[in-house]
Amino acid sequence: MLSPSDRQEARRRSQAHDEWSSTRPDIADLLDGQDRLADRRDQPLGGAVRGRRYTPCVSNQPLIAPSLLSADFARLADEMAAVGGDSGGGADWLHVDVMDAHFVPNLTLGLPVVQSLQKSTDIPLDCHLMIDDPDRWAVGYAEAGVHNVTVHAEAADEPVGLAKNLRAAGAKAGLSIKPNTPLEPYTDVLKHYDTLLVMSVEPGFGGQKFIGEVLEKTRRARRMVDTGHLNLVVEIDGGINTETIEQAAEAGVDCFVAGSAVYGAEDPARAVEGLRSQAINAAHARQ
Repeated sequence: MLSPSDRQEARRRSQAHDEWSSTRPDIADLLDGQDRLADRRDQPLGGAVRGRRYTPCVSNQPLIAPSLLSADFARLADEMAAVGGDSGGGADWLHVDVMDAHFVPNLTLGLPVVQSLQKSTDIPLDCHLMIDDPDRWAVGYAEAGVHNVTVHAEAADEPVGLAKNLRAAGAKAGLSIKPNTPLEPYTDVLKHYDTLLVMSVEPGFGGQKFIGEVLEKTRRARRMVDTGHLNLVVEIDGGINTETIEQAAEAGVDCFVAGSAVYGAEDPARAVEGLRSQAINAAHARQ
């Protein structure tokens, strides 16, 4: 049982915490002061989008999604702006890797930072949740306004129900599979999803070497899409650069996550445009 002096000290600490919570800066303000989007009237506090409705994921040309895992975390607002493109030719999506140090060994960022990123850019966010228990946590990212929320097939307990919940919150639903996870057990599940994210490296760290063997999975997924069995965007993540993107495009990939190839370049926006041109040319050759 607490003594009177202990109770007094506990009250003092509680009051001090409340005062700090009421005056601390929004984490968005720490993203080096980037101007917020002009019109956020449809969003309540916390970044959730009020009344946002699900719309199908459509891709008429290759999509390039720079991975913020390769960006400078101390300058995220600047790094997002760097891939925007002055004439609308920049990044199509921004890929955000959320890692929990359980499903994968690394730890990155979570929902509070994603909410701030959402306020700081008009490029759609593509959140890849490499986390345990996505059934519990993923919908919060959809409610924050994230464009596409991807969970891992290996971690989701009820992937069909989770896809429905993500769509009900207004987001696109993505399902990711690791390099050694077969595609076929998830064919029926994927009918409820908008994107299939095929990992071409082991998830958890950036800058790994491309695993070319996974392209057979993207070819099978592309055949299912082309024959009407699936209606989704085929996405690939891991080791995508100027040497590998054409292979992936020829194998039927629609969306390409690129980290070091973009943020390691002198001009990230130009790197995005170059990757897109390569993907378009390779896709035309496939057709």
